Amino acid sequence: MLIYEDFSETSQIQASVFTPGFMFSTSEVLKRLMQLELDVFDGDPLVLPLPEDAPHEIPRITLENKEKTFKLEVAPSRINFFRSMTSEEDRIIPNDFVQVAGKTLTSLLDKMGAQCGRIAAVVNRFAFKGDPGKEIAAHFCKDNFLREPFDQPSEFELHSLKKYDFFGSFKVNSWVRIKSGQMKFVKGLSRPVVVALQDINTLAEETESYSMEQITSFYEKICDEFDKVLRLYFPK
Repeated sequence: MLIYEDFSETSQIQASVFTPGFMFSTSEVLKRLMQLELDVFDGDPLVLPLPEDAPHEIPRITLENKEKTFKLEVAPSRINFFRSMTSEEDRIIPNDFVQVAGKTLTSLLDKMGAQCGRIAAVVNRFAFKGDPGKEIAAHFCKDNFLREPFDQPSEFELHSLKKYDFFGSFKVNSWVRIKSGQMKFVKGLSRPVVVALQDINTLAEETESYSMEQITSFYEKICDEFDKVLRLYFPK
């Protein structure tokens, strides 16, 4: 039986802001990034010399730390900030990350002079289970379907989308994807897991200019919302 508490580990969490209409200059943006106190990114920056007609979603500048646990991608149309689990001993505390992410992203937008048209957060959690496909099928399917055709699924996936008002301030998409998978770290064997991937983002069709206060508010509340939604899928 799967319950919410099984998903105690986070493999990755991402915070993103979208910057439609931003006049992007790789050299100018890199210069402004270097002016910020982004001590967490102590690795060498990666700069891609892409042509002007390259897709605007492709990052032109990537900053990382030496341990590869933090990564910042800056593209003409969006900024992505990641925290990734790199070993089984590594622990991600989602709420701690999103508070840092909110401050970092608002500082970047302010320094770049860019407007935020959309806000998003993605969290990938997992639970170690010996037979994840069967665990998911047993959790979501009626008994007659477990006899056939879902009696011995080697893989299983459930994908759902809801649209609603988030804290009365944002109209959002809330994507939930539950699937079987494998976790493998640099050292160690692969282990079977049930993956719970959640993506909450403001609607593309209602793009507007979000203030720094609204961005901060979104990230202050997002982890509670992630937990609230996942508990609906995996109640005790």
